[in-house]
Amino acid sequence: GLHDVFSQIICNIAYTCLFNKYETPNRFMPECPNIPMAERVDCYPDAGASKVRQRGCCWNPLDERNVPWCFFPTNHGYIMHSFQTPQPTVFFAEMKRMDSPSLFGGDIQDLTLHAEMQTNNRLHFKIYDSKSQRFEVPHEHIPTVTNSASSPISDTLEIRNNPFGLIVRRKENKKVLFDTTMAPLVFADQYIQLSAKLPSHNIYGLGEHVHQRYRHDTNWRTWPIFTRDGFPNGVTLQPAPAVTYRTIGGVLDFYILFGDTPEDVVHEFLELTGMPVIPAYWSLGFQLSRWNYGSLDEVKTTVERNRAIDLPYDVQYTDIDYMEEKKDFTYDKVNFSELPGFADYLHEKGQKYILILDPAVATSKRVGGAPYEAYDRGTEKSAWVFESDGKTPLVGEVWPGETVFPDYTSPNCIEWWIDEYVRFSKEVKHDALWIVSGFSDTYDSPGN
Repeated sequence: GLHDVFSQIICNIAYTCLFNKYETPNRFMPECPNIPMAERVDCYPDAGASKVRQRGCCWNPLDERNVPWCFFPTNHGYIMHSFQTPQPTVFFAEMKRMDSPSLFGGDIQDLTLHAEMQTNNRLHFKIYDSKSQRFEVPHEHIPTVTNSASSPISDTLEIRNNPFGLIVRRKENKKVLFDTTMAPLVFADQYIQLSAKLPSHNIYGLGEHVHQRYRHDTNWRTWPIFTRDGFPNGVTLQPAPAVTYRTIGGVLDFYILFGDTPEDVVHEFLELTGMPVIPAYWSLGFQLSRWNYGSLDEVKTTVERNRAIDLPYDVQYTDIDYMEEKKDFTYDKVNFSELPGFADYLHEKGQKYILILDPAVATSKRVGGAPYEAYDRGTEKSAWVFESDGKTPLVGEVWPGETVFPDYTSPNCIEWWIDEYVRFSKEVKHDALWIVSGFSDTYDSPGN
């Protein structure tokens, strides 16, 4: 009614006055249309938001706690100032940052977009710093892609230039699948953010968590990613439905797979990454593991007790108590003196043996002051994670006491690790390896 209209006019006047009062130093005025609450993208995700305007955000407090009070205006982000299409399936664009306040400083002023249809069902796009090389996760397991798309990229990708945004559609029915025009792109040296509106609430995935349901809750839920349980590395889902990715470095590198069914999408994914390794059949059977058996005699007693009642189990483990003082690539010569022959003992009854390695390497010497040769060889190879000076090993404390940590991104470390593992596997026969890393456990067989 008329009262509602009058109230809205008053609200709009107050809203404008608020922005005038809290203008940013460079006279930036955020443009804040009536953005639906479900589509607001948080401009102050690091908690403690207020109406002060240093970030040039919109401010509209609500009774609803989950909805952002401080959210992005429509005049943040980047402007596309040039583009080229060297092939019908390839698109390049150059962008310049808009004159607007910074969220955290260090904003990259010039960005490049590279997009291509790699197949008729796979779009790849990457956004990166135009002038400086930034870290990118090496795609060592993704083969070089030969472009085999027959339809032009314009059938699936639309670009908005001011502010920059991209819209991905199905070419058959033009249904929008991924629309980043709902919020600005943020690309700073140590903070990157991209939001996209999605076609439905049917959102799955986002690993590294114990999820209570397969289909995700989109009511303002944030899932931390990249092994850091906190802001800013994370994915936020909101009711629009929409997704916001936040991270502290690197580039934005996306693959969008067009499948009519979940099976089609999985097929496209595997075509890109390669087929998974088929696990050994025995590894799918029942397995037994515990910490602190104390001795190999106790392990064998456990095995025999289960054999006596015909309990069908395929694999027996030993945890770190088989080691000498919990040191990798060693075994306890007193309590586990017969460990080198334990695998043969299990094989007699068709069972397998898996042992653990816990990649935190002790700095101390072995029993009796003997050198810990695995540590010494790793030091000679510079196999460890180093502090910022690139010379001082990062030291921590894990099961064996003071430890250093193998840097598996380093070729020197990989060479050291393979050498140590070959040495140890010749000393203690086993069928597979249980590798512990942080809170995630994985296992691999010696032949892989």
